[in-house]
Amino acid sequence: MKRFTQRLLISLCFCATAATAAEDESVDFSNKTIEFIVPYMPGGGTDTWARSVLPYLGRYLPGQPKILISNVPGGNAAKAANRYAVQAKPDGLSVLVTAASNHLSYLLGDSRVRYDFSQWRALLAYRAGVVVYTSPKLGVSNIQELLDKPDKRLILASMGPTSDDIFVLLAFDLLDIDVSAIFGSRGRGSARKLYENGDANIDFQTTAAYMAYVKPQESTGRAIPLFSLGAFDEEMNYVRDPMFPELPNLAEVYTYVHGQAPSGEAWQAWFSLYKAGRGSLKLLVVPKETSSAVIAAYENAVRLLKKDPEFNDSVVNLVGQHGIVGVKEAEFLLKMRTALPEETRRWISAWIYDHYQVRL
Repeated sequence: MKRFTQRLLISLCFCATAATAAEDESVDFSNKTIEFIVPYMPGGGTDTWARSVLPYLGRYLPGQPKILISNVPGGNAAKAANRYAVQAKPDGLSVLVTAASNHLSYLLGDSRVRYDFSQWRALLAYRAGVVVYTSPKLGVSNIQELLDKPDKRLILASMGPTSDDIFVLLAFDLLDIDVSAIFGSRGRGSARKLYENGDANIDFQTTAAYMAYVKPQESTGRAIPLFSLGAFDEEMNYVRDPMFPELPNLAEVYTYVHGQAPSGEAWQAWFSLYKAGRGSLKLLVVPKETSSAVIAAYENAVRLLKKDPEFNDSVVNLVGQHGIVGVKEAEFLLKMRTALPEETRRWISAWIYDHYQVRL
C-alpha cells in the first residue's frame, strides 16, 4: 500500500509538471504575418472595424507580427468562411473575422453554408450597433417626421434579404415603412456609396462605418439619423444603443407607430433573431484545435489592447468603449450562434420568401 501511494504521488507530480510545461509553452510570432480574413468588400462596417482595431492588437501579440487584412467577399460572406473551415491551420496565423451575415446564414440554415461555428474558438468579440439614417432631401429631421409623411418614396441599397440587412428590412416591415430595396450590393460600403451618389435615400451602417463615414455628414446636413436597432446591457435587457443614446431604439419607434408596446409574431421573430445574434456581432475565430498557448497569447493581447492609451484616444471613439470583449465572453457569444428557436427560423424563412421570393 505504501509503495502504491508513493507511485501515485510520483505520477501526480509528473502530470502536474507536464501540465505546467504545456501551460508555459511559449508563442512567438516574430517575423511572421497574421492574416485576418474579412468576408466583405473594403469600406463596410466589418472592414472599417478590422482596419481600425487589428493593427493595435498586433502590437501586443508575441513578437509583434505583421498584420495583413484580406478581403474575401462573396456568397453572403459564406465564401470566406467556407474556405476557412477547410483550409485554416490551428497555428494562430490565420484568423477569420465573422460578422452578422455569417451568423444569420448559419442560424437560418442557408444552403450556401458549409461551416460550423462549433468547430471554431473565439478570440475576441465586438458588439456593434446599427443606425438607420436618411437624406435631407426628404425634408425630415427625425423618425417621427418621416413616419408622419408616409408618401415619401424610400429606396434602400441592400446586399439581399438573407444578409444581415434582414434586421433592417424586417424592422421597416414592423414599422409599416414602405421601402423599395435594390439588391446586389457587395457590402454595406458599396450600399453607402449608392446612397451618397443619390441612387438611394435611406441607408444603415454598423457603428464603426457610421462613425467613420456618416457621422461627419450630420454636421453638414447630408445625413439625418433616424433610429438605432438598440442594444443589450449586461443583464440582457433591451436598451438604447449606448453609442447613440439620443436615438430611439426600434421598440420605441414601434410604440410610436402602433400606440402600444411591441408584440406579435413578427416582433418576436425579429427580437429572437436580434438577441441570438447579440445585435450586429463580430467575432475573431480560429480552428477548435488551436493550442491553449495561442489562445492565451491572444487573450493577453486583447487585455493589453484595451489599456492602450493611443487606442483609447483614437479608435474607441469609433468603435465604442464597451464594444470589445476578450476570450471568455467571446466564447460565450460564439456558443449563442445556435440559440435560435426552430419556430423563429421557420417564420423568418417564410417571411423572406413571401416578401422577396428567395429561398434559404
